[in-house]
Amino acid sequence: MTVTSRRFAGPSVRRSALAVLVLVILVAVGAAPAGACPPGPVLRLGALRLGPCGRQPESWCGSARVPLDRGTPGSPALGIGFEWVPATGRPEGTTVVVDGGPGWATTYSRTAYLELLGPLRAHRNLLMVDLRGTGHSEVLRCAELENYKGRPSGPDFARTVGACGDRLDHTWQRPDGGWIHASESFGTADAAQDLADLLPQLGLNSVDLYGDSYGSWFAQVFATRHPSLLRSLTLDATYEVFGLDPWYTSSIATARKAFGLVCRRSPACAAHGSADAWRTLSALAARLRATPLSGTTTGLDGRPADVTVTVTTLVDLITAAGSDPAVYRGLQAAAEAFLGHGDTVPLLRLAEQTIAYDGTNLPPPAFSDALYFATACTDYPQLFSMAGPVGDRARRLRSRIAAEPDAAFAPFTAAEWTTADAYTNTYDACLDWPVPQRARTPVTARPPRVPPTLPVLVLGGDLDSLTPAAGGRHVAAQLGPSARFVTVPNLTHITAMTDRTRPGPEACGQSLYRQFLRAPTALSRLNTTCTRHTPAIPVLAAYPARLADTVPATPAPGNQADADALRAAASGVAVVGDAIVRSGYLAEGHDTGLRGGSWTVTGDTRACFGFTGVRWADDAAVSGTATWDRVRGVVTAHLLVTPDTGPDSSVDITWNTLAPEAPASVTGTAEGVPLRGTLPAPA
Repeated sequence: MTVTSRRFAGPSVRRSALAVLVLVILVAVGAAPAGACPPGPVLRLGALRLGPCGRQPESWCGSARVPLDRGTPGSPALGIGFEWVPATGRPEGTTVVVDGGPGWATTYSRTAYLELLGPLRAHRNLLMVDLRGTGHSEVLRCAELENYKGRPSGPDFARTVGACGDRLDHTWQRPDGGWIHASESFGTADAAQDLADLLPQLGLNSVDLYGDSYGSWFAQVFATRHPSLLRSLTLDATYEVFGLDPWYTSSIATARKAFGLVCRRSPACAAHGSADAWRTLSALAARLRATPLSGTTTGLDGRPADVTVTVTTLVDLITAAGSDPAVYRGLQAAAEAFLGHGDTVPLLRLAEQTIAYDGTNLPPPAFSDALYFATACTDYPQLFSMAGPVGDRARRLRSRIAAEPDAAFAPFTAAEWTTADAYTNTYDACLDWPVPQRARTPVTARPPRVPPTLPVLVLGGDLDSLTPAAGGRHVAAQLGPSARFVTVPNLTHITAMTDRTRPGPEACGQSLYRQFLRAPTALSRLNTTCTRHTPAIPVLAAYPARLADTVPATPAPGNQADADALRAAASGVAVVGDAIVRSGYLAEGHDTGLRGGSWTVTGDTRACFGFTGVRWADDAAVSGTATWDRVRGVVTAHLLVTPDTGPDSSVDITWNTLAPEAPASVTGTAEGVPLRGTLPAPA
């Protein structure tokens, strides 16, 4: 995608943690020979020596050696890389975090994990561990996968994945000279044992483990196998290790509901959008099935990009929505513009944005394509037997797909849905992966899978169709009475880590996590009030092609401007809102407007925008400036809106992206008379 008895952490555990930190001593290596460079500082943590990572805040990097294949005497060793960030004050324990994928390097997401802890860093050490095959843990490389130019699905891609597996099987040798069958040596059980071996070497026990997405899948496995090493467990955006459905039908079931929910919860869409989002998307699927849409749009690098939107593209868009709020924001309106008015501009741009942003992985060491499939093809259930002959798998898969009722994936057929990007679901990607030589079961414990003394917080967003909330509830029930599932409304994939494309809603997930980390034994009394107030995703009601189609701002006291001027003001608000959303996806700090013109953005915490002739509607140009305080959410703009026909409007605009239920305010002048209005905060 992605436990025997122990006591809660008490005074004795805190003393143990303090004792460990007493051993964390900055030592100088013995005197260097004359003329040689003096050795750098070293941190001793337990039995391991760490060196400075050279990053701020100050952290220490190290590596431990583990066997590649624990079933092979004399197996070659792998390095397991990690980063240690000491507490800024007196430490009271250690939080261990593991990233998702599988394949993402945990240390690559260090900023998000530091923000996740926030004020708790004063008393919590942070240990970020790169699982075997990722990041600084001797990253797996398969160049043919990393450089694959086609769509990641279908027979050619499966052959490429299989070739990667064959390469892994001919990379490491046994002491007798034979090859280690390493294509099955990067599963979750092996990775969990790596962490279990690492923690004692660092002098750590009773740690708090947080895993997100596949990291939460890993954390489930670790908790069932090594519960005595844990003080608490947090699973964010999780899914079943035991009983995982290889069809992933809960994903499309969640998507059917979610597209309707986001419209009903967004004031603009609820007031002016279609009441049945899924019906609209079903009609779009039928249209694209009959005739794919091709055209040119502006890419995230600012250059023209040719795009073809097929029914398979729509599958990818709908699955991407589970982690990308921009798809929820614009897909329904883009579909209606295309189906109702032949307006292709919004759909082409959204498709290119989603393909380029969600469908592209970073190169190693940040992400390992090889590790993704080495884990997925080893651990995840498939629609065919991995133990069977490789040559027979495709036939079995075709047979399963042909027998599956299409209604399960409507409006798509089972054949269409299972062409999804293999980095979302590996329906056909493992067809050529090497046959495993021995069974490796990630979880062996029966429910309840963890001891009743291990508190487990399970978090899930109700708009997450990648790891649906239904799966999180099931996981919590499997783990036992010490687990509690909490749904966070209006959130997509992963609830507690910061999303810089849409800052703010994660504050609730972070609050829940930090409460739990402070007092895991109080899980039953967790204050979940914030889940009633998480802001909705602002959803576009429509993409107006012309100013006359734009919903005008609602006149406010003192307004003397006419409806045309209020439409012009609304168009200006839409331009700024669109730029704020697009700015989180751009490769560079510049872009074109939806229908023309250009704009730039600079700054991070305080983003500054400049607009030149940007057209949200074909017949009105918007120029001016805007600022967005990402921390406080405040947006202010001063714009000149110039319709192709009619008077100009000069407007000042303000709203708050952290309070999308509050309206945007517009003041200014149009043809010399006061303009005053309000309208829903822009999507």
